[in-house]
Amino acid sequence: MIARPINKSFAVRFKKLATRTALLGLAFSLSASFTLAAPHPVASEHALPAVTAAVEAQREELEQGKVVVGLKDVGSTKFVTGKILINESPEKVWPIMVNPFEFRGRISPRVKKVEMVTDEPNLSVMKMTMDTSPLPFLPQLSYTVESRYEKTEKGGHIEFRRVGGMIRDFRGYWDMAPADGGSKTELTYSMYIDPGFFVPQFIVREGVKGELPRTLTALRKRINGVYEGEERLERQTIVAANLGNHHTVH
Repeated sequence: MIARPINKSFAVRFKKLATRTALLGLAFSLSASFTLAAPHPVASEHALPAVTAAVEAQREELEQGKVVVGLKDVGSTKFVTGKILINESPEKVWPIMVNPFEFRGRISPRVKKVEMVTDEPNLSVMKMTMDTSPLPFLPQLSYTVESRYEKTEKGGHIEFRRVGGMIRDFRGYWDMAPADGGSKTELTYSMYIDPGFFVPQFIVREGVKGELPRTLTALRKRINGVYEGEERLERQTIVAANLGNHHTVH
């Protein structure tokens, strides 16, 4: 039997579909390296007991080591949020959370390469290269992200946004606040993704809801490993990771 040549238009369409599939999968696993959180709405007098119960239930889940996932409206955009409790102070969490080289191949296994374009105390621009497996015939994909850092005495805030690359829109924030008198850290990671082709946003959000707990759990595990002495802090870092930090890791 003589094999027929592959139709070129079909091959092009297949490659585009495969690329989009890879992009969507990568979008769900983007981490590292931000749109400010909207203020909390003022609850009515009748709603206060329900709000208090919800806060207590969330706190209990965090104390049990769970990741609490939800949605937050920022203007007209719905962000997926993930919240976790880490048994280290904000001062210890910050240098690992901020450092993209900690995420590379470790906290986020798909991140294969980080190229710094701008590295300043309150601003960074970096090009991230992502693994496309299990689609080896596609080139590795990359995007450029701009991050702005605000370190305070009690916590910290990072905003990030995509400024280049194949994904149309990728933005979000990290919020870090002290818990249990400052001995622990309550960390919130929030993101919005538009992959650049038609996929209903509720499907994208469901994918992100599944990915955020994995990223936050991997980050907590890494932080625990460093401060329990089982792992070494990544030597390669960025300027913002050292803002206001005075502790040492042995």
